[in-house]
Amino acid sequence: PAAGGLYPLEFYLVAEKVDSLKSGIYRYNWKEHSLIPVKSGSPIEALKDATYSSSFRSVEVPACIVVTALYSVTISKYGDRGMERYVCMAMGGSGQNIHLQAEALGLGTFIIGAFLDENVKQVLGIEASNEEPLYIMPIGKK
Repeated sequence: PAAGGLYPLEFYLVAEKVDSLKSGIYRYNWKEHSLIPVKSGSPIEALKDATYSSSFRSVEVPACIVVTALYSVTISKYGDRGMERYVCMAMGGSGQNIHLQAEALGLGTFIIGAFLDENVKQVLGIEASNEEPLYIMPIGKK
C-alpha cells in the first residue's frame, strides 16, 4: 500500500548466509523484481552493533530486511501529512507482508525500531541520501 501510488519505501536485503547469494547488501528493485548489489562483505554484525536490541544481538540470523523511507516522495504531494501518516501506513502494511511471507516460508522475523539511524545508514551505504531507516527485520529459522 502507498498513498497516491507514490511508494516511498526502499527495501534492502542484508545477506550473510543465504543460498545462492554472496554476503552483502542488496537493494530491491520492485520494477524488475530483482536485487541490485550495493555492498559486499558480511554486514550483519555491524547492523547488530547499530541496534539496541538484545534479542537481535543474541541470535544468529542469515539475513535481515531493512526498510527505509524517502519522506520527500510523499511530502511533495501531501505535505507533512505524507510524513506523519502515509509513510507510517505504508510501513505498517509492508512490515505485515514481510511477516506473513516469512511465516509462509517457515521462517521467523521480528521488528526492530530501536537503532542508531546514522549507524544503520552507514552500514547500508546511504549516508549521503535522504533515506531514513524505519525497520530492521531479521529473517531466520524460528
